[in-house]
Amino acid sequence: MDGLLAKARGFLREASPSRKLVLLLIALVALAALLINSLGVDKPTVVSSPVPSSSGFGQSSVNSPTFYVHIVGRVKSPGVYSLNVGSRLFDAVVAAGGFLNDADQGSVNLARQLTDGEQVIVLKLGVAGTESVNSSGSVLGLVSLNRGTEAELESLPGVGPALAGRIIDWRQANGGFKRKEDLLQVGGIGDKLFSGLSKLISL
Repeated sequence: MDGLLAKARGFLREASPSRKLVLLLIALVALAALLINSLGVDKPTVVSSPVPSSSGFGQSSVNSPTFYVHIVGRVKSPGVYSLNVGSRLFDAVVAAGGFLNDADQGSVNLARQLTDGEQVIVLKLGVAGTESVNSSGSVLGLVSLNRGTEAELESLPGVGPALAGRIIDWRQANGGFKRKEDLLQVGGIGDKLFSGLSKLISL
């Protein structure tokens, strides 16, 4: 080390003033670099915001419970639809493609909350009766031809499962019953049976 220093002193003595200045600058830069490295300089820390993971805790999707509703009558696509629990009747109409032009929108309560397994019937204009209908499809204790369920129709005297099914098929195919006498057009219902049913049914 002493030998190197001696050589450096000899070189400086022999060097010109301009060269001495350059060497001095180089030495200062080297010294500064050495000091910086020895002291250490904190590097900037980059903090990234955590990105929520779709598979992380509390992020998993939860499927809403569903139920089934059968909507028929004057809608574009009658059928059975799966809806979220808590859906209302207008959700079923939307699922079925909306009303047809001749649908009597007043024949259904669009704001009513639906239940699993029920059937919704949208009547044709001019078909709905003027009597007050309750949520079960009965009018003042009578069974509605246009709104009654298969079980309610079977409760009528002389009407079994097969005949109740034909009544429902007829009202779906014809947009509902316009008058009680239309029941005579259903196969298996004659004048005698109709006479016994006429006072127990409503539109």
